[in-house]
Amino acid sequence: MRTTCVRPIAHEQQYWVVEPLVDAGLTAEEIRVLLVRLGFDAIVQADAAAPADAMAPVHDRPARVRAAWAEMIDRMVRLGEPHD
Repeated sequence: MRTTCVRPIAHEQQYWVVEPLVDAGLTAEEIRVLLVRLGFDAIVQADAAAPADAMAPVHDRPARVRAAWAEMIDRMVRLGEPHD
């Protein structure tokens, strides 16, 4: 059984997370659609042997968008790390 801790994050942190996508030229709606797909994939594949492919939502996008998405995923992970 997986345990997750979900906590609210400040608006500034939310922007910091998606900033690479904004810088890559994606619109707010495009970002919203990608994040919903990521969340949906994670939910429907929660019981799978392997975790959902976090890069799947952008596999057909240009390299700059894939790089921005990877940076956004890294920032999401860093938000969940314990702070000293």
